[in-house]
Amino acid sequence: MLITNKKHTRSSSAPAAQYDYHEDDEDEKKQQQHKYHRDDCIIVIRGGSRRTSFRPRPINTKNLTSLNEKSTDLPSASAASNTSSASTVVNDAAYSIFSPTKKRIIVVLASMAAFFSPFSANSYFPALAKIEQDLNITTQQVNLSVTVFMLFQAISPSFWSVLADTHGRRPIYLATLFVYILASIGTALASSYVALLLFRMLQAFGSSSVIAIGAGTIADIAPPSERGGYLGWYSLGFNIAPLLGPAIGGFLSQYLGWRWIFWTMAIICGIHWLVLGCWLPETLRSLVGNGSGYANPTPMQWWRHQSNQKSLGGTTTDPVTLDDAATVVVPPREEKRQSWSIRQVILLPFQPLLYAKEWDVLVILVLYGVQYGACYAMTTSMPYLFSRVYQLNESMIGASYLANGIGCITGSVFQGKVLNYNYKRLMQLHYSEDYHDFPIEHARLRTLWIHAILFNVLFVVYGWMLYFKIHLAFVLSIQFVLGFTSQAIFNASQTLLVDMFPDKSASVTATNNMFRCFFGALATVMILPTIQAVGAGWAFTIISAFLLLSRVTLVLAMSHGPKWRRQRLNAEAIKA
Repeated sequence: MLITNKKHTRSSSAPAAQYDYHEDDEDEKKQQQHKYHRDDCIIVIRGGSRRTSFRPRPINTKNLTSLNEKSTDLPSASAASNTSSASTVVNDAAYSIFSPTKKRIIVVLASMAAFFSPFSANSYFPALAKIEQDLNITTQQVNLSVTVFMLFQAISPSFWSVLADTHGRRPIYLATLFVYILASIGTALASSYVALLLFRMLQAFGSSSVIAIGAGTIADIAPPSERGGYLGWYSLGFNIAPLLGPAIGGFLSQYLGWRWIFWTMAIICGIHWLVLGCWLPETLRSLVGNGSGYANPTPMQWWRHQSNQKSLGGTTTDPVTLDDAATVVVPPREEKRQSWSIRQVILLPFQPLLYAKEWDVLVILVLYGVQYGACYAMTTSMPYLFSRVYQLNESMIGASYLANGIGCITGSVFQGKVLNYNYKRLMQLHYSEDYHDFPIEHARLRTLWIHAILFNVLFVVYGWMLYFKIHLAFVLSIQFVLGFTSQAIFNASQTLLVDMFPDKSASVTATNNMFRCFFGALATVMILPTIQAVGAGWAFTIISAFLLLSRVTLVLAMSHGPKWRRQRLNAEAIKA
């Protein structure tokens, strides 16, 4: 497919479009040329080779459409263009006004906020025995507090993420973390089992949604060519938490008491809440466009806005500048906010599940979810296996999580760079930053099969090494590679979901969160009985077999994903 910038004349009866498609074979004598219309460029498709190039036409600033309408990184087909704003070719500089330094600060703030949910879950495990003794409850009751936390951890992002995709990231960050702070204080003061359950529910309700909101924040500030790298750095927050959680939780529980786990959470999150309130800007593109708009301001932004109002004699204008005719900048702020009926509020937590009915989304959710379940089976079984196979105490078991955690961190950063490289390389072949037929699935998933196969093989090896009681150093080395490969799969899958729904990235991430929590909970329930029944070797072999079956979703995403995505966009256009 070859795309040229050839000028053409459109008759008055022709549809209002600026794309011409010309399709022929390598042997132009045997094929006729066919013309189609799309926006903003001229495309020639040559059947003999699938090579694509792209040269955008200059954008007419008179036709710039407000970004308050739906937008997407991937332009829609002519049928789908009715449901989204006119697709405009936007360079990376125009996508966001934030400097690279400012973007890094936003990523760090979002990553630190995402730290609290997994830290709350993992730091709790070493204290279970002491909580059981202190509150005079049974083992089943204290384990129920873990199950309740996971349940609300799965559900709550579905509620908050929809609000974050409509009312802004900043207020939802502040609201959810404020709930988390209060819940942490309540848990630290809990004197009964009922109070413990209630405040653990609130902890999960307040903390787990920030992971999805953070993914939306990254989509707001990072164009597709940079998104994989930023998401890789962002994921460090919730990858480090499972690494540090057991060690810190065990230390605090042993030397200061289990309640200090929650006091520590409240203090650290309180400090971070103040930092977010002062420094984290609003990024939701439907409110502030590329960052130049004014909505949900920080104290400094509010002060500057008030100063500008006074200097302009009480009149205000939207902070929009059009520096270049080829750049789309900021929409005016949407004054009318969406109102919610009681029925809509009740159904709000289930709204993200609608994404799962789309085939191009479902295959990625299953790929991520089953992989997450396998990883959870490994990490949750470590205390049981390591204490019996290697006779490790609690502190040594906590330290043994370092190998897997460091692997996850390394894999996250490495895969982020790979995703950026693959995207830019494919762009060079297609000469396009933004058009409907760009194979985004190939850009994100093309090297994932290497990590998938390596994980499956080493997962089986890991189980049998434990069965034969191979030296712990070799087992931890395998864990490092398993952490590395699994994180590569997670990053690529999450980045692809955000690419497909950049304007609803928090909601689709919440859907992903529900799927992964389901598979994680299933793995937690099944792993120990399976190990006790058939041994570690066969238990991990069985899990690897199910994981291998799930890899068909990777093949489907690569082969059918682009077609399913086009069908979804066309269906959305018809409904609109």
